Amino acid sequence: MESLQDRTSRVYRITYETFSKFSNNLNRCKSLEEVSQVSVRFLKYLLNFHLFRISINQAGSYLVYCQCNSQGEFELISKENLLSHELQILENNIPVKTEEIPSQLSEKIDSTALESPSLWCWSFKKMDVDFTVSLISDKNKAFDVGDIEMLKLISDSFQAKFQEIYLKEELYHKNQSLLQALDVIKNQNKKINQIVENQKQTIAERTKEVVEKNEKLLHISALNAHNVREPLSRIQGIVQLFEVFDDKTCREELVPKLKQSSEEMDKVLREVIEMASSELTQLKAKKL
Repeated sequence: MESLQDRTSRVYRITYETFSKFSNNLNRCKSLEEVSQVSVRFLKYLLNFHLFRISINQAGSYLVYCQCNSQGEFELISKENLLSHELQILENNIPVKTEEIPSQLSEKIDSTALESPSLWCWSFKKMDVDFTVSLISDKNKAFDVGDIEMLKLISDSFQAKFQEIYLKEELYHKNQSLLQALDVIKNQNKKINQIVENQKQTIAERTKEVVEKNEKLLHISALNAHNVREPLSRIQGIVQLFEVFDDKTCREELVPKLKQSSEEMDKVLREVIEMASSELTQLKAKKL
C-alpha cells in the first residue's frame, strides 16, 4: 500500500512534470492565440479554479487574459477599466480573498452552481512590470495557500511570454515605421537627385549659352578691330598731312580722300552695328 509520503512525492512529481510541459509549450508560443491554447490545455491540471484572470501592465494599458469553462480570451484595456479589486490591490499590494464575486466575473461562469465560491487576488512585480492574478474557486475546486507557489510560477511564465510577445510586436511596428521612413528618404533622395540633374542640365545649357555669347562678342570685336581700324588709320594719316600741304592741295587732294575714308568707315560701323544688333537680338530671343 502506498504511503502518504510516497503519494505526496508522486503528486509533486506529476505536478512539476505537468508544469514543465506547460512552460516548454508556452515558450514555443509565437502569438497570444497560441498562449491561450496552451493555457486551456495545461492550466486545469496545475490549479483548481473556475476562473483564472491575469492583468499585465503593458506601457500603461493592461493586457488581460481570462480563462473559464475551457475557454480563454485576451483584451487590452486601460487601467481605469480594470476590476475594482485589481485597482485596489495595485494600490495597496494587499492580497484579496472575498466571497463577493464582481458581476463582470460572475456573468462569465454559472455562480449559482458553485458551492461557497471565493475570489482570490494577488499583485506581483517582475522586471518593473506589475500585474495582478485573480482566481475564483469553491469547495469542489478548492484553492488554498499551499497553491500560491505554483500560482506564482505560472504567473511568472505568463508575464514573461506576454512581455516577449509585446516587445516583438512593438519591435515589428517600429521596424515598419523605419521602413516607411526609409521609403520616404529614398523618395526624397530621388527628388533631390532629379533636382541635381536638372540643375546640372540647366548649368550646362547656361554655360553653352554664355560660350555662344562670348563667341558672338569676340566675333563682333574682331570685326570692329579689323574693319574699322583700316579706314580710321587712313583718316589719322590724312589729318597729319594737313600740316604739311598747302590749302589748295589739302582741298583738292586730301579732303576727297578724307571724305572717302570717312564714308568707308561709316559703312563699316553701320555693318558692325547691324551685325551686333542682330546677334544680340538672337541671344535675347534664345534666353526668353
